[in-house]
Amino acid sequence: MLNALTTGFTKDALLELSRQKGEPEWMLQKRLQAWEHYEQTPAPLGRRGDLGTLQNLSRFKFQELKPFVPAPDTALPPAIQQSLQESLVNERSGLIVQHNSSVVYIHLNDELKAQGVILTDLETAVREYPELVQEHFMTKCVPVTASKYTALHAAFWTGGFFLYVPSGVEIEAPILAQVWVDSSASAIFSHSLVITESQSSTRFVQEFTSSVEAEHPSLVSDVVEVIAKREAMVEFSNLQDLDQHTWLITNKNAMHENDASVTFVMADLGAQLNLNTIGAGLQGNGCAAELVGIFFTDHNQRYAINTLSDHVGVSTNAETMIKGVLTDESRVEFDGMIRIHKNAQQTASFLAAHGLLLSKKARGEFIPGLEIAANDVSASHGATTGQIDEEQLFYLMVRGIARPEAERIIVQGFFEPVLQRIPLENLRIRLRRSIISRMSGESVTEADTWVDAQERWEIEGVDEGAISLDDSTRSTSDEIELSEY
Repeated sequence: MLNALTTGFTKDALLELSRQKGEPEWMLQKRLQAWEHYEQTPAPLGRRGDLGTLQNLSRFKFQELKPFVPAPDTALPPAIQQSLQESLVNERSGLIVQHNSSVVYIHLNDELKAQGVILTDLETAVREYPELVQEHFMTKCVPVTASKYTALHAAFWTGGFFLYVPSGVEIEAPILAQVWVDSSASAIFSHSLVITESQSSTRFVQEFTSSVEAEHPSLVSDVVEVIAKREAMVEFSNLQDLDQHTWLITNKNAMHENDASVTFVMADLGAQLNLNTIGAGLQGNGCAAELVGIFFTDHNQRYAINTLSDHVGVSTNAETMIKGVLTDESRVEFDGMIRIHKNAQQTASFLAAHGLLLSKKARGEFIPGLEIAANDVSASHGATTGQIDEEQLFYLMVRGIARPEAERIIVQGFFEPVLQRIPLENLRIRLRRSIISRMSGESVTEADTWVDAQERWEIEGVDEGAISLDDSTRSTSDEIELSEY
């Protein structure tokens, strides 16, 4: 059994971690190069006038964390077993579980094994499939040097998931990966590397849960790299429901070859602070990317969400749609970008982000952007943020509906167009239940009328139209009209 490392990030701790794992020389050198970049790179502080999420993260006491916390060599704790029973995936092709820094359970259907599918922890993949890992691990998809925090991840990653799908293999039932954190003042690094060969397909669902009780919070550093070869199809869904004693840094990206398609589903409900970076590298001709995201923040949570649709190939298509609700004193910064390179002709790209504020103390900043170097493209972007439209509340309240329930109905209608874009039905049900629970403050089931309320009162236009942008809220609201180029 591996031993826990002493508190703090140091070069000696890195060497000891690599020694305990018996890693090949090339991985040790990669860790050392990443550590050098981490030490030489200053922490990003954001821009002047933003909501301060990056500045808060820069003050996080990283040196008070334990870099490696092995899971006990026993059966899965009851809390994890209960979480798996309540999981958003009922029928699945495989299951892999990481408890703190260690992968403790792996299962893959025998039929998929016979077809050459590989599902294992990343540490095993480094030893048994070095040619695949060395080629793709933090090279082009999420480079080590992408940021100070990706460098720290590359230097101290542990556990992690590896999925390889051979050419022509189609995996219909999702593969579920769950990360469970219950160690205080710890740094948990989870790395997912998904490689799909030509004309293959897969569904991968990743779920983050934590139960940390301590004065000093824990950190989860998550990196996802999806390699979609020619005509491959990947659907990657992520549900993050970490507790308020956990901070999260996540970086997801996909590399597309010709005619490949990757869908990211992002559902963020937890974590005290969340730095979330999601990208789509559309290098191949005719490839497509989709990002569907929802979030719900309360208390004093802070989120910074960055998206990038990077169009390089010809005839590529991308669509990003983000919606979220902010309550209490939470803060959300969204920065979305569509980048179209010089030779990326016949591109079609769309970006929309909408934030609904349920509290006058909550603050949201949604900024979409375009960088276009080609002339035969169709690109549009838009963003809104503001309070609930009082006229819609009045419409419901004069019919005998109390204000809290009226707000809940409007929030349902606001989220529903995005939820309908989520491919997995079980994930939609789980998210509806979680949103209602957040608003009511108690455990509920979907039977507490999600869609029924919408149909009963025949609410119309309660998607982004639920946001009031009149003069009374102009000081805390912003709207960027859709524009096309």
